[in-house]
Amino acid sequence: MLELRGVSLLRSGRAILRDISWRIGERDKWVLFGKNGSGKTMLLEVISGYIFPSRGEVIRFGMGHGEYDLRELRRRIGYVSTPLKTMFSGWEELIDVVLSGLYASIGLYEPPPLSERDRAAELLLSIGMGDRLRDRFGVLSDGEKQKVLMLRALISDPELLILDEPAVGLDIPSREDLLHTLEKLTVNGRHSIIYVTHHTEEITPLFTHIMILDGGSAFFAGPVRQGLKKEILQRVMGRRLDVLELNDRFYTVLQ
Repeated sequence: MLELRGVSLLRSGRAILRDISWRIGERDKWVLFGKNGSGKTMLLEVISGYIFPSRGEVIRFGMGHGEYDLRELRRRIGYVSTPLKTMFSGWEELIDVVLSGLYASIGLYEPPPLSERDRAAELLLSIGMGDRLRDRFGVLSDGEKQKVLMLRALISDPELLILDEPAVGLDIPSREDLLHTLEKLTVNGRHSIIYVTHHTEEITPLFTHIMILDGGSAFFAGPVRQGLKKEILQRVMGRRLDVLELNDRFYTVLQ
């Protein structure tokens, strides 16, 4: 699905990413973890083709650089980020926000086929918003907006779904509702997932593997349970801490 081979990124002579190699297979569910400034968002930009690496190679869906149309490539990648919700007009109807994912556009600029409108309505129904198709995007809570943007990313049935800190700023009930919705929509799907966070408590049993970045380098890549060891997190976070496991979720407590 995706392979990075020795990817580095330089900006103004400074290394933002350093020699990262990473392989994501079909239907893999990965967490991309690291503290602020570790390079997570820049790595996503490289993966999505918005930034080209200074060194190394990115293989997407079995194709290297120059072997694909970048616009078509991005249609195979669903992307959800917190800044995205500020790009939509508050007057946009929910069904149109979801449908815009078919065209990877902000806003809907052409009438989609009736079958796609039915698909968007079904998706909204699946998260309990089937009676709100004509509601305006601006009236939603932050948690509701993130769920609608997740549907927008999923409507084109992408092979790779990227969620860049989708729960940032949400209260605990809204965060748990978002995580439950994500699992409901993807657990039996064909999607590979990269979920970005710096909070261990967001890592649900849906995710099987974790890539931990530290200072732009790959510090750990492997099973979640191995990556969330106390010794590893203390090294990455630079603080003494404990890791508590409860109901297959992981919580960190500073000592």
